[in-house]
Amino acid sequence: MIDATIPFHLSAADLSNLKKAAALHLPNIAPSLRQELIARAFGFHTATGFRQTLEAAPDREHEIKLCFQTAADFASSRGLVVSARNIYDILATTVMVKEASRDPEINDMGYGNRYLWPENRHIRDELAGVPVHMQGNVRSAIWRKRISESRAKVTDIAKRDSLLHALAFASCLEKIKTTQEKGAYFLKHRAEETPFRLFGDVVIGHNYVSNTDMIIAMLHLGFQMNGRNRMGERLHPRFNYSMKSVVAMKPHSVRQADAA
Repeated sequence: MIDATIPFHLSAADLSNLKKAAALHLPNIAPSLRQELIARAFGFHTATGFRQTLEAAPDREHEIKLCFQTAADFASSRGLVVSARNIYDILATTVMVKEASRDPEINDMGYGNRYLWPENRHIRDELAGVPVHMQGNVRSAIWRKRISESRAKVTDIAKRDSLLHALAFASCLEKIKTTQEKGAYFLKHRAEETPFRLFGDVVIGHNYVSNTDMIIAMLHLGFQMNGRNRMGERLHPRFNYSMKSVVAMKPHSVRQADAA
């Protein structure tokens, strides 16, 4: 198991989604108390102080310093129970919406909306009886609907269990100047086989990690993505990570299997 520290950063633009994420993960706590708990978990004395700090420099990304014990003490004084995992889940949900909203090509399959274009063999029923010269319009309408539905899965407030795993894995990668040939799909498989222990004694075991989770995690941690243009667009984009740092995280059993 690898000890990992995920560097989270938020701006004033994230406050609305942070509030919605808190409501999702802490539904039994009053809204005003939720905000106070989050502020204390982020190292602030009050929710007002947290909000004012972010709004004072609205374009700045503020690094979040997690203080779980302070939040737990505040919760206990109010007869509530809040875990470090609750706070991580709130942050993961906020990160997904934040990063996905920045790039309209991110969807629940990975990167690139052109991969959602419907092939004729998949829409025979929809094309049946439609004149040939009108079939292009039907395909375009189906494509737009697919994009909208796929984008909603990554831009709506929802639970992101596997994203936390991807963030833990990405936080242990080192950046280099060149782009690796092996992209997000390779990284997501490596993440799935690696257990982590996060600050706050939160353990993440062997979990499924989606391609999109890995892309979001890499972008949030500042890795450069290759293929952010129509011609170079990839469903599984590549990043500037060190392969040595990937190998260093491989569980011992996987190393033995590879060597066998």
